[in-house]
Amino acid sequence: MAGIYIHIPFCKQKCFYCDFYSTTLVKNKSAYVNALIKELSLQKSYLKNSLVETIYFGGGTPSVLTYGELMSILNQIYNVFDVADNPEITFEANPDDLTHDYLKELKLSPVNRLSIGVQSFFDDDLKTMNRRHNAAEAEAAVKLSQDVGFHNISLDLIYGLPKMNNQKWLYNLNKAFNLNIQHLSAYHLTYEPKTVFYNYLKNKILIPVVEQESIDEYQTLINKTKQEDFIHYEISNFGKKGFFSKHNSNYWRQEKYLGVGPSAHSFNNTSRQWNVRDTNKYISFIENEILPFDSEILDPGKQYNDYIITSLRTMWGVDLAFLRETFNEKVVSCCLKSAEQYIKTKKINLAENHLILSETGILIADKIISDLFIIDDEVF
Repeated sequence: MAGIYIHIPFCKQKCFYCDFYSTTLVKNKSAYVNALIKELSLQKSYLKNSLVETIYFGGGTPSVLTYGELMSILNQIYNVFDVADNPEITFEANPDDLTHDYLKELKLSPVNRLSIGVQSFFDDDLKTMNRRHNAAEAEAAVKLSQDVGFHNISLDLIYGLPKMNNQKWLYNLNKAFNLNIQHLSAYHLTYEPKTVFYNYLKNKILIPVVEQESIDEYQTLINKTKQEDFIHYEISNFGKKGFFSKHNSNYWRQEKYLGVGPSAHSFNNTSRQWNVRDTNKYISFIENEILPFDSEILDPGKQYNDYIITSLRTMWGVDLAFLRETFNEKVVSCCLKSAEQYIKTKKINLAENHLILSETGILIADKIISDLFIIDDEVF
């Protein structure tokens, strides 16, 4: 089982909170698509004939692609790799790109899941974030998507925004669920270095929300998703039964994946690699049939820590039997010893040989994950 991630780095304008690699220079989009197609061929052996079950177009803004460009990329994937009969194919999109005509073309493609970057249903929030759509366009995009036949739709929302309060956040959630979506990704705003928001924070142009407000908004998120029968299957992700993101779930379950495009990451269980973070350099390398990546071999310690990072974020948690089979009994003992304090305080639930974060544990997930790391190589 494997997945393929396609990075589309182009954005018509840059969101102030975003630190993903992107560029507003779209003039070389055609050359870039050709490079993607070529990289897919150059990387054909990376997944070692594993069946590709998921394909994910992320960015940047994949919805800057024309139908022809999208189909050229998908056709190449099907030509080069062994693709499952009914793969999950996710396409990230900005609401203002999802016109009726564009959606009709998308529906003709194999794309069967939309991830729409709404972020907020308040125009003042959208303006603060430098989003290029408004609230009305966001709502219209979802309804248009449903009208043309898309019924596996995920929305992105951000909470913990400056000047946001619990009442506004609840309005956003109600608005999203009233649109009859199947999946929600809800992220707390983080101030990442080299972003506009980070500079605003340093210069006190933006005042972050207080911790209690963040906790209240998170609790509202938990309560509301439960009311709507959405399953909280990963810290920031909620889905109706049968509508979890298969692609992202494979990341968290340590399945193999290939990432193509600048800054894209790949993982094959024993090593990790990442492409150069520059579109022009990427195109130049690929045109000369050079794969522009750095890589690292994952020793047992890194493999264990990676597993803790990904698995503890999910409803499935850390599988102690998997640790025993993959590593040894000593690793299991170290993990349980580190988790003991959190089990006693009910931040972690130990159930059926799995360590699973509780609702209160999720609030300090980063600290718990860090405390469960093992840095002593002799354990392995």
